Amino acid sequence: MSDSFSQYWANEIDTLGLAPQNRHICAYGDFPDTSRIDPNHDIVLVLNGTNSGVCPPDLDWILPDRAGLVIADAVSAAFTRPIDYDRIDVLCWSWQKALGGEGGHGMIALSPRAQARLIVGGRKPIARLMRLHNADGSVNKAFFDGRTISTPSMFAVEDIHSALDWAEACGGLPALLNRVANNYAVMADWVNSTPWIDWTCTNPTARSTCSITLRLVQEQLAAGEKEDDGKIVAEMIRRLEAEGAAFDIWSYGDAPPGFRIWAGPTVEADDLATLCEWLAWAYSETCGGTIPPEVVVRHGYFPPSKESAVQPRTESARPLTVALESPPQTLADCYDALLFDATGVLISQNDALPGAVDILARLNTAGQPFYIVTNISSGSDETIFARLRSAGLPIPAVDRIVSAGGVARHRVLEELAAGRLVSYVGSAHAAHEIFGKHPNLHCADTVETFDTLVVLDDEGFDFKRAADHILSTFRRRLIETGEMPRIIAANADIIYPSKNGTLVFGPGIIGPMLQSGLAPFGAPPISVEIMGKPGRAIFEECIARAGTDRLLMVGDQVDTDIKGAKAAGLDALLVITGLNNSDELRQDENGAPDFVAKNLGQIFDGSLLPHLQSAKHCGIKNQVRARRDNCGVDKAHLVGSG
Repeated sequence: MSDSFSQYWANEIDTLGLAPQNRHICAYGDFPDTSRIDPNHDIVLVLNGTNSGVCPPDLDWILPDRAGLVIADAVSAAFTRPIDYDRIDVLCWSWQKALGGEGGHGMIALSPRAQARLIVGGRKPIARLMRLHNADGSVNKAFFDGRTISTPSMFAVEDIHSALDWAEACGGLPALLNRVANNYAVMADWVNSTPWIDWTCTNPTARSTCSITLRLVQEQLAAGEKEDDGKIVAEMIRRLEAEGAAFDIWSYGDAPPGFRIWAGPTVEADDLATLCEWLAWAYSETCGGTIPPEVVVRHGYFPPSKESAVQPRTESARPLTVALESPPQTLADCYDALLFDATGVLISQNDALPGAVDILARLNTAGQPFYIVTNISSGSDETIFARLRSAGLPIPAVDRIVSAGGVARHRVLEELAAGRLVSYVGSAHAAHEIFGKHPNLHCADTVETFDTLVVLDDEGFDFKRAADHILSTFRRRLIETGEMPRIIAANADIIYPSKNGTLVFGPGIIGPMLQSGLAPFGAPPISVEIMGKPGRAIFEECIARAGTDRLLMVGDQVDTDIKGAKAAGLDALLVITGLNNSDELRQDENGAPDFVAKNLGQIFDGSLLPHLQSAKHCGIKNQVRARRDNCGVDKAHLVGSG
């Protein structure tokens, strides 16, 4: 239990007199440790805690072969976050909050496993529809004055039709999730750049992207005493309501003093940006001189607020092609946009790596575009965007994510449209998020034949067992037809770093494994189309989005990041990590990076451009190459002291 609504469910289970329950409780603002949950028991969970701003980081801990049922309260989550429906047996949701509809009306869906439970005889109590008594046992007389929990109105039927028509016009569920992601980005930029506010949810991976819950960060006042947070919040809200700027943003009754802000798909990002400015004004008015004259921007690009006045938010603009009047001072100045690998450069698992947040924040402040170019194929671009944002990375919008899965999507849909049977290596959740559901799209370890194999990820299933099954399928196809299925490799990573610094095999290993395993049977070379790095397709997508080929790829793997960028005609910077060593870099024609750095900070500190006076007014690439040639420096050994 991570919020009050979870507590409500637990109380109802007690009231119904069901089997003894195990309550998994954690501190307010976090999500319980799922490793202690027994999958043989029924599991009840809330998918989006609107009072605490907490949601499950993922549902991978729910086993496909579980014995118990999973009952999920998805009142707001159904239209605001990706859900792995295969791991849920009973789902209840509504259009109340997420789509702005009538309160309290909703739907329930039962899986075949849940329906089978209904057939079993025995006592089947039903949870409350209306509670007719108060907590002390007295009769709740408010009901007799017309108060109800649910508004009993048949207008709700037309209401949901109208709401769903609006959602469909926006682009359906993917568009709703994108709106939520953009709204969260606005709030995250402001929170991360405002020293007196912080998230109530202390665990970024468990933070809701639509139920924004915030708390004040207590500061020492001029008098040397700490002001009561509740009084400050109350006064701020009073001022906001008096100005007509915000209503009903007080934190939930059981929560610590703070703010509860809805950022669902019906809310406009610009309105949230304006709200942030009003919050800054209200704090300034309430606390007087406690706000520093100039707030240092830690993340993002939200400007400092001015005393007693709401200032419009501005963003600096930078043209994609810059005519240099003087030699650039840093490596970042030499390119129109930067491309960053995700794992090993910006994040490790779900944690931001040192320097990653600051370097992206600086690019935001400068107005210089950047893109995250990743072979992560465990979900849609919206899911990847939310994951990176929850790690604290100030990525402005989802269109800055260029994922291998997203690039592979068009190619896979072509295969399906041609009537071919397509199987995937990865979770059903990832495949359905990226490609949608299709009768010819199946998990590779559950079918006996297919025409095309799509390699996505290695998470959430038994990769070894799946690989064994695929090997047998390829061999059977070879014997029966003399041919083998083709492979579309979204994620071509052979290895990648784990959180503790060790190396693990990536999903891209399956191609070489199949080729080696089938060699004794006289198998011909397997056709592999690489959509992600080091394939050309993902870099061509980056060039198309940026509108220029003056791009610098920043990566930590020679075989994917560096070779891929160089083959596409782009410059590349190798960041030294556990996957490589400056004394062991491969110096073949396609693998030599243009720059090597010990940390991301060298992109801005000037250490990679020791001689800045050469080649004025040349093309960007010619300037960089001229500097390297004039300095007589071997470009693969430009390792700065920082």
